[in-house]
Amino acid sequence: MDNKTYLKELAKHAQRNTSSTKREDSNQKKVQVKFIKEASIFDQIDVESLALFREMMADRYRSLHDEEE
Repeated sequence: MDNKTYLKELAKHAQRNTSSTKREDSNQKKVQVKFIKEASIFDQIDVESLALFREMMADRYRSLHDEEE
C-alpha cells in the first residue's frame, strides 16, 4: 500500500471512529417515566403480619438480652 492510499484509509478510519454530536443525538432514545400515585402506603401494609413480625423480633431480642445477664 503506498503512502497516499494509506493516508486515505487512515482518514476514513478516523472519520468512522470519531464521535459526532449529530450522530450521538440521532442514536439517543427518549424515555418517558410515569409515576402513579398510590392512595396510601398504609393501605398496602398487612397489620396482622406487622404485629406478628414485631412479636417475633421482640422474642428474639428479649432472649438475647436474657442470655447476657
